Amino acid sequence: MALIKVKNLTPGMTLSSDVCDPNGRFLLGKDCKILDKHITALNAWGVISVNVLDSDVENVQVANDLSPEIYQAVGQQVRSRFVKNDLEHPFIAELLNETTRFFINKLREDS
Repeated sequence: MALIKVKNLTPGMTLSSDVCDPNGRFLLGKDCKILDKHITALNAWGVISVNVLDSDVENVQVANDLSPEIYQAVGQQVRSRFVKNDLEHPFIAELLNETTRFFINKLREDS
């Protein structure tokens, strides 16, 4: 799974997870093949980035990409905030993932 900005999407890429707007409204489902109209809709709904299959991003140059060490450090920092939670619970696991994505995106914007 690779997180890329909507502006870097190209038709034919495949989503590796569901996409919701910033308010949580479901927009596109996992395994959806991206079309031009999807990119337009994602922009209109204020979606900044989506997860696509790793194989779809081999040729995409993503600006402001962060090193693997930074990803790991952010993940560890976020996990430290969840130590008293059941990480196997679906809601907590998703909250942990979304929190990590949030901080990764903030770092990308700031760099």
